[in-house]
Amino acid sequence: MKNNVIIGLICWVCILLFTSCTDEQLDIQQDYDFKVTHLPIPADIDENGTVEIRCELEVEGNYQDANYTIRFFQNEGKGQLFLEDIFLEIPNDRYPLENKVFRLYYKAMSSQNHQFDVYIEDSFGQVEKVGFEFDTQANE
Repeated sequence: MKNNVIIGLICWVCILLFTSCTDEQLDIQQDYDFKVTHLPIPADIDENGTVEIRCELEVEGNYQDANYTIRFFQNEGKGQLFLEDIFLEIPNDRYPLENKVFRLYYKAMSSQNHQFDVYIEDSFGQVEKVGFEFDTQANE
């Protein structure tokens, strides 16, 4: 009887040791899907007028060390884009996005219609594109 108990304990310890330890590493998720949302914006903009675009970065999880950048492409028209008080001077250059709630300001610099795309990218290479389009109303 004593031998059966000892053999049973040895088997139980072996089972615990070999099933709880594996060579696989823990999969810690650092990159989470995200999307960019914004409040409604006007369809028209006055020549030399400015439009405020209130945006929010909605992330499905929270990884403290994730970094986000913003860049833009001006496809039609001529204008200036600001992130809060930072002038996004050079298209396709990445600018740091410090907050998940932010405001963009677009100033129309021509009488053409305006269309530009904003790209938000995280430090893991995931990109979200948002397009904006405004018809220009000439000042009279």
